Amino acid sequence: MKNILFCGTPHFATASLEAIYKYQKELNYKLVGLVTIQDRISGRGQKKQESDVKKLGKKLNLKIFTPTELSDTIFIEKITKLNLDLIIVVAFKKLPEILFKIPKHGTINLHASLLPKYRGAAPINWAIINGEKETGLTTFYINDKIDTGDIIHQSKVKIKPNCHLDELYNILMQESDQIIFQTIKSIFNNTCNRQQQQDTSERQHKYARKIKKSDLQLDAKFWESKTIKEMYDFIRGMSPPGVKTTIKINQNQTMKIIITKVNNFQEKVNDLSKNTAKDIQIKFLDKENLIVTNGSQIFNIEKIKTENGKEITAQEFYNGFISNKKVESTFDIIY
Repeated sequence: MKNILFCGTPHFATASLEAIYKYQKELNYKLVGLVTIQDRISGRGQKKQESDVKKLGKKLNLKIFTPTELSDTIFIEKITKLNLDLIIVVAFKKLPEILFKIPKHGTINLHASLLPKYRGAAPINWAIINGEKETGLTTFYINDKIDTGDIIHQSKVKIKPNCHLDELYNILMQESDQIIFQTIKSIFNNTCNRQQQQDTSERQHKYARKIKKSDLQLDAKFWESKTIKEMYDFIRGMSPPGVKTTIKINQNQTMKIIITKVNNFQEKVNDLSKNTAKDIQIKFLDKENLIVTNGSQIFNIEKIKTENGKEITAQEFYNGFISNKKVESTFDIIY
C-alpha cells in the first residue's frame, strides 16, 4: 500500500484533504498524516488559533506535524520514517528540497489557476480582477521554483460576469475533489503524462502577487485612473472582505464605507449624466439603486458596510443614512 502525506493550512485546502482521506480505499493508499503551521495567537483574548487543516485533521484522527522549520533535522527524520510515496501540497509555504524529494513518486501541488497563468499567492483574486472569463485548477510536480513544475492535470472553470471572490473560491474547492482523485490515480498507475510549463514572460503569465491591506483602500489613483469595468472587476476580486473608501453624504457629513458586493455592469448608458469618462460618481438613482458611473458605463453597489457596522443592502443604506430623500443623492468621493 502507498503512503501519502498532506501539507496545507487554510480553509481552501480542507476540500483536498477530505478528498485524499475519502479515496484511500478506492485507490489503495494510506493518508499517514499532515503538515500544517503552528497555532497562532490572535484575537482580543489572545487565544491559540488552529489552522483549518489542523482542525479537520483532528476530526479525521490523523497524525499532525507542526514544525517550526520545514528543514529541521528531527522533523525530516520523522517524515523519512513514514516511507512516503507521495506528498500533496495545497495552499502551503514553499517546501525545501530536502523535504519535497523524500517521496518515491515526488511531491505535487494543487494550484488555483491554469498554470502558467497566475503563479503566486492570490490566483483567485487576480483572475477576477483582470476580468478573466475562465480559470481553474492545476496539479503539478514541485521543484525548487514556485509554481513552475511539470503539469499533471488541469480542470477549467468559467467565471461568470457577476462572480465574486467567495463564489469562485467555493467553486474551485468543489472542483478540487475530482482533480485530486485523477492526479493520485494517474501517478500510482504510472499513467501520468507530465507536461512542461512554457517558459515565457511573467507579464504573459499574469503573476498573482499576495493581496496587501493597502489594496483594499481605494485611493485617488484608483478612482481617477481605472475604467468603470476595471473598478467593477477589482471590487469583485476583493469581495469579501470588500474595499474601503470615504464618501461625503448629506451636506457636511463624511462616512467610511466598505463596498462588499457589486453587480449588473453595463456599457453605453448615456442618459445618466453628461460627465466625461473621468468624472466618476457614486449616486442613488432611486432608493434601491446605488450606482458607480462615468456616464457611459455603470455598475450597481448591491451591498455595503458602514464603519463598524453590519452588511446592509443599498436600500437599507438609503433608508438609514440619507436625510434628503426628495432629490437624487450624489456622493463626493473623499481621498
